[in-house]
Amino acid sequence: MAKKIVLSSTEVTRASNALKDFHVEHVLVSYPEHQKENRPATLFIVVLNKDLNLAKEAIAEAKLSILKIKNSRHYEKLALKHQHYQPKFTCKCRHCAKEFTSAVKEAVWCSPKCKQDFRNAKKKEVV
Repeated sequence: MAKKIVLSSTEVTRASNALKDFHVEHVLVSYPEHQKENRPATLFIVVLNKDLNLAKEAIAEAKLSILKIKNSRHYEKLALKHQHYQPKFTCKCRHCAKEFTSAVKEAVWCSPKCKQDFRNAKKKEVV
C-alpha cells in the first residue's frame, strides 16, 4: 500500500525536490486540467507506507504544510505512468571492493557471482 500526500498545487514540486534531497522514493503524479468536465489540474505525491515518516520529516524540513494524507493503491502502476524517483546509492562490494550503484542502501554485493565467490572463499578458510 501507499499514501497520497496532498499539498497545495504550488508546493508540490518543492516537496518533490525535498524528498529527492532526503533520498525518499516517491511518485510525482500530475493530471492536466480537463476543459470539458471543468476539472482543474491535479498534482500530488505518492509515497510507500514504509517511507511515510521520512517523507513527513522532509516536507516539514522544507517548511511546507501537508493538506491531507490519504490511502493510495497500485503504486507500481502510478510509477509507470508518472514521474517516478528511485534513489541510487553508491555501495562497496565486500569481495572485490568495487564501487557500484544500487537502489538498496545496504547492498554489499556487486553481482551474484561475487557473492558466491566470497562464500566459497570463506568456506575454504574454515576448512
